[in-house]
Amino acid sequence: MLKKSIIGLILLALAMPAFAGDTISYKWEKGTWPVVFKFMPSCDRVKVIMNVGYYVSILDCKKLKIKLNQESISKYYGCTDFKIKCNFDLELGSSVYPTAAGLELQSNLGKWSTWIDGDNFVDATTSWAKRRVCVRVKDVGILNADPNKELHVANVHIMVRPTAQPSPQ
Repeated sequence: MLKKSIIGLILLALAMPAFAGDTISYKWEKGTWPVVFKFMPSCDRVKVIMNVGYYVSILDCKKLKIKLNQESISKYYGCTDFKIKCNFDLELGSSVYPTAAGLELQSNLGKWSTWIDGDNFVDATTSWAKRRVCVRVKDVGILNADPNKELHVANVHIMVRPTAQPSPQ
């Protein structure tokens, strides 16, 4: 009978915080703990929140290289494939920035362009999606450049933006 009373008091003590404020406190008197020391709940309302963020990864980004091949006397063109994964639906874009060496080779300041070849939309996925980025430059005058040397003439930035509208705050 005493054991049932003790268990009843413990259950009542555990239920009482539901009627109290934000602070939950328990006190077990000597001899009122169950015969076997076991875990007893003392705070069962800890909220778990998550800061959700956008995540994009491009595989081996720093190792990617676009080699420009000559299309005609003053036009060069090249592409490279890359793999991307993200946790949101996105649209890809690109921009090209000539280096000092690239600026030196231009006549009439050249005409640089870059684009995502093919599908420029990527759906949220846990697997890698394959895409291609290309560059073309027109009106290039190589003048006295060494034909046996690879020159670093530009940098391409692969850019992303979400396709969904942000929710109002």
